[in-house]
Amino acid sequence: MGPGWSSRLLALSLLFLIDPLGILTSLLGWGLLGCKGSRIIGGREVKPHSRPYMASVRFLGEHHCGGVLFMAQWVLTAAHCFFNKDSSHALVVLGAHSPSDPEPTQQVFRIQRSILHPCYDPVTHENDICLLKLNRKAVLSSSVGLLKLPSKGVDPEQGTKCLVSGWGSLSDFGESPQGLMETDVSVLGRESCNKSWKGQVSSKMLCANSGSWKHNGFCTADSGGPLICGKEAQGIVSFSGTWCGDPKTPDVYTLVSAYITWIQRMVQKSKQAPLLPC
Repeated sequence: MGPGWSSRLLALSLLFLIDPLGILTSLLGWGLLGCKGSRIIGGREVKPHSRPYMASVRFLGEHHCGGVLFMAQWVLTAAHCFFNKDSSHALVVLGAHSPSDPEPTQQVFRIQRSILHPCYDPVTHENDICLLKLNRKAVLSSSVGLLKLPSKGVDPEQGTKCLVSGWGSLSDFGESPQGLMETDVSVLGRESCNKSWKGQVSSKMLCANSGSWKHNGFCTADSGGPLICGKEAQGIVSFSGTWCGDPKTPDVYTLVSAYITWIQRMVQKSKQAPLLPC
C-alpha cells in the first residue's frame, strides 16, 4: 500500500533538517501526533458492529488487511495482501470491532482457498483483487452481514461521496486503533488523479481523497477494505502515497465493477478456478 515506513521516516528526517519547527507544526495540525483513539486518517470510530460486512484478515493473530463479506462463504480483498504469502497461515475474523480483542460476536474462519487475480502486477498495482473462500459459511446476524457488489461497468462519478473503513494505522507512525475506524472521502476523476500519479491510474482503478486540504483516507493495514459508495463496495483499498491520506497523492482503489465477471466465474467454478487470460 505505497512506500513503507523507511520511506516515511526518511522523508520526515529530511523535512525536519530543513524546517524543524514547520514540520512539527504541520504534524500537530494534521493530527498525526497525539491522535489516540481519534481517526483512521481524519476519521472516527464507528458504532461497534454497525459495519457487519467488514472482515479482518489476520496472520499470527495480528490484523494484516481488511476485506468485505459479499457472500456467506466469500470475502473480497486485495491481491497484495496475499502476494507471496501462505493463506493457510491466515484467519478471517467476522463480527469484530476490536482489531485484537476477542468478542462474543466474532466468527473465526480458516481460508479454504485464496484466489489472486492471475494478472495481478505488484509493480503497477494492476488487478489488485483477491477472493477468499472461507472453510464454511458465515452465520449471518446483526454483527455479521453482507455488502452488495456493484453491477458490471459502474464507474462512480467525480465528487461521489463515499466511506472507507478499516483497522489500519491512525497515523503515518503506526498507532493502532481501538476499534473499527471510518472516514469520508470523495471520488476524484482519473484525469485529475493521474496528474499526481503520472499516468499510473488505469480504467480499472478508482481514486478518492478528502476533497479538500484535509488528510483523510486509508493507511497501513487498511488494505483490502471496501470503498463504499451508495451502499455498494465500489472499490478495494489498493495503494497510496508516502503520507497516509495526503490529498496531494490521492488514495487509489481497485474498481470492483471491472471484475464482476471474474468474481462470478471464480465463485461458480471455485472447485477448479482455472486461470483466466488477462
